[in-house]
Amino acid sequence: MLCLGITGGIGSGKSYVSRIFTALGIPVYEAEIQTKWLYGRDERLKQALTFLLGADIFKDGQLQKELMAAKIFADPILLEQVNQLVHPAVIRDFTDWKTQQDAPYVVIESAIILETPFASVANKMLTVSSPVALRLQRIYGRDQAGVEDAQRRMDRQWSDAMREARSDFIIYSDGKKPLLPQILQVHQEMITLNIHI
Repeated sequence: MLCLGITGGIGSGKSYVSRIFTALGIPVYEAEIQTKWLYGRDERLKQALTFLLGADIFKDGQLQKELMAAKIFADPILLEQVNQLVHPAVIRDFTDWKTQQDAPYVVIESAIILETPFASVANKMLTVSSPVALRLQRIYGRDQAGVEDAQRRMDRQWSDAMREARSDFIIYSDGKKPLLPQILQVHQEMITLNIHI
């Protein structure tokens, strides 16, 4: 089964675009949400993270996200070690999920798919691009306290230009160009690709 990767920076509108694919009957795997779920459910991952980060990283079975962030963002080597544990667990989970789907293709959504091994599961890549000022405005509208954090996350992530250079499709979420015709065009191309496999 074909897989379309959807990526874009924080506030770009990639989750909204993914919801439209869902409305079109295409199953969507939201990597960030599933990763949070795996932190609490995947015993192998929990044990590996506990061994690497210490016994206090989980409390009552829940990952202490602030503690993990404090540890890994201060230490690039530790961050890479955590990624080497988390990314394979997410790919395993995605692969299992994909085998249970019945559709012309599936979608995996992730802000960092192009920077990680997740890219290997996608046959085609779509970037949702949006001007930085508009992205910050959207973030402010939903979480006023989160704008500074969002700016820091933007600074750590790839730029739209970098994502676009590695993508097969680009959807512009700029408030000017209608989204639905862009999405329907990608949807039709993915269905056509599926027919010709």
